[in-house]
Amino acid sequence: MCPVCREGICSFERRTKANKLGVDYIDISVEPKRFEAIGITLDNVRFKLHALTPNEQVLRGWPAVAALWDVTPGFEALARIGRLPAINPISTALYDATARILWIVNRLQKRW
Repeated sequence: MCPVCREGICSFERRTKANKLGVDYIDISVEPKRFEAIGITLDNVRFKLHALTPNEQVLRGWPAVAALWDVTPGFEALARIGRLPAINPISTALYDATARILWIVNRLQKRW
């Protein structure tokens, strides 16, 4: 897993588990076949964060981050702000640019 992503996800996992929020975290690099049936591959997750909602909707990229922020104490307001009509395109573009940079860096460093 990308070290930047690992640190971020571990931080959210600590917060949501400490508050018993019922968020299930799955490291697809440990369980790569777990999501193949719904079309999520290890390469998909390496490029963008994925989330599966309680109603089994798959979210990718910024929408997945916003959904995670919605249930993470202290981040709810950031999710709401990031989704505002004037801000959402910026949030999406920033996430996409960051994901692309991390993908390239991790490939160059032969993490995968």
